[in-house]
Amino acid sequence: MPYSPAHPAFIPFAARNQRGLVLFFALLALAVMSLAAVALIRGVDTNALLSGNIVFRQSASATSNVALEGVAENIARNITLADSTSHRPGLGYYANCSQFDTHPNVLACDGSTLTSMHWDDTNSSLVPSQTDGNDEIRNGMDRQGNQIRYIVERMCSFSDAEIAAGSAKADASRCMMASSPNNGANCSHNINNIELFKRCIANSDSPLYRITLRIAGPKNTLTYMQSFFSN
Repeated sequence: MPYSPAHPAFIPFAARNQRGLVLFFALLALAVMSLAAVALIRGVDTNALLSGNIVFRQSASATSNVALEGVAENIARNITLADSTSHRPGLGYYANCSQFDTHPNVLACDGSTLTSMHWDDTNSSLVPSQTDGNDEIRNGMDRQGNQIRYIVERMCSFSDAEIAAGSAKADASRCMMASSPNNGANCSHNINNIELFKRCIANSDSPLYRITLRIAGPKNTLTYMQSFFSN
């Protein structure tokens, strides 16, 4: 047989042992690059999701001030001080602050179930329709597609039985009261200082009311906001 360098019988032993080694390292490098690409894509998706959530939150914050003003005006127009001793679920109004709370004491009333309960027409109300430039609200919806519901609670610790019996008139021993102008700077609503807190409510006949807004935005985003007002 004539000599042929390409014949397998004449391939050096060291060269035969190196067959497939380059392919192995090439596949290993390709796997590492694929993992890096997947991690990069996931990082970009996470950043985009966070940016989107921030935008949705800013959108909810922008319309909340208009909604709060509309709710306060609606409650003041439809519920007098005398009527405020009874529940009005149709208007999202409650004469005590323990309706959505597990604490009977008004000083500890934190609305602990407000973020976990199901909000619907039986326990809350859509914010009133109003127009304020780009923050227009119609049928509880703003221009950004946020649905806004509210609940107003009188910051009092009366039971439902007392409210039903008509014996839930606001007083400083059962309600968190607004500041009296006569008290000036000698009082505080910081409940950690009970003495200053008592001075603040002693001469006031107007209880505080808490508004809670639930803003349901795109992609199932939820924002809760609270504010206090007095009449």
